Amino acid sequence: MNFRDKREIPPKYIYLFLAVICFIMLFLSVLFEDRFSPLKALTSTIITPMQSGVNKVGSTIFDSVLDSREKEELLEENAQLQEKMEEYIAQIKIYEQESYELHRLQELLALKEQYVQYNTIGARVIATDSTNWFSTFVIDKGEKDGVKVGCNILAGSGLAGIVTEVGSNYSKVRAIIDDNSNVSAAISGTETLCTVAGDLSHMKDGYINVGYINKADIIEEGAELVTSHVSDKFLPGLLIGYITEVEMDANNLTKSAKCLPVVDFTNLQEVLVILDMKSDLNINSTNKNIYDNITNTQEPSSNTNANTTQTPPATEANTTEANSTEANTTEPPSTTEANTSEEDTVRNQESDNEDTPSEGTNGE
Repeated sequence: MNFRDKREIPPKYIYLFLAVICFIMLFLSVLFEDRFSPLKALTSTIITPMQSGVNKVGSTIFDSVLDSREKEELLEENAQLQEKMEEYIAQIKIYEQESYELHRLQELLALKEQYVQYNTIGARVIATDSTNWFSTFVIDKGEKDGVKVGCNILAGSGLAGIVTEVGSNYSKVRAIIDDNSNVSAAISGTETLCTVAGDLSHMKDGYINVGYINKADIIEEGAELVTSHVSDKFLPGLLIGYITEVEMDANNLTKSAKCLPVVDFTNLQEVLVILDMKSDLNINSTNKNIYDNITNTQEPSSNTNANTTQTPPATEANTTEANSTEANTTEPPSTTEANTSEEDTVRNQESDNEDTPSEGTNGE
């Protein structure tokens, strides 16, 4: 056992010996390159395939490890990018919604500036009926905001409807396309009057009916249709739409046409409420149209005429001398003062003025 241990050579001496041999052979191969060429070829033939296999295995292992590491990094980066992209998409949607809302509010502001002569307030549509059209809808402004029954509603570029019911903080609106809606209208820039009648069955084609147009009136294609001055509910001059397809009626007395409304009744979100009422317009208001001024200015004169017509019978009941006395005195004479003349004068007046009462009656 001890003998065998003494004959064993330690591994470090073996490694040292082999290293010396390799160094000597390397030195000899450099000095005697031509002589060692067969040995080099033999070594290359044996070692090269092994080296190629080892290199291929090592490269494969290295590439797989590198690919795995790159894959993990790419997956992590992809997850981060996906999360950022979702955030950006959400922000873009918010921006698009805000831009769309800003566009609607800009249109509403432009509409307010178009009818700056009226006192208006903005409102949002909070409910509608079950149909695809906003024929009737509810807004978030009511009596506490100054809204009344009969207030005109604007949207888009013109008239949308009229308030039919008012609560403390809401109002119901009937649109001009509703089957129960009728609007007295006129062709802008002319004296042509007509009636706009709502009809939901025709809204699928994008128009509302216009009727009772005088057959003698010439209407151009695309003429503006506005509310007329003779309407008792709608303020004058509010744009309704544009005329198209004018045709003669079967009675050969009137014409009919189609109106393309300026309001999109498939999507109403914000509207403009005109707080001024047609019945509230006064003579001194700049909001009033000329027809209303003429109509109201005639009322005081008619009252004056009524008072004037009532005065002659009282004057004719007195004598000529009593009339001259009334013109020069501040207090009207009583019946007793008018009859203080002599009996002969009274008898002559009664005989001369037998027809006076009938003339006074005709004067009233």
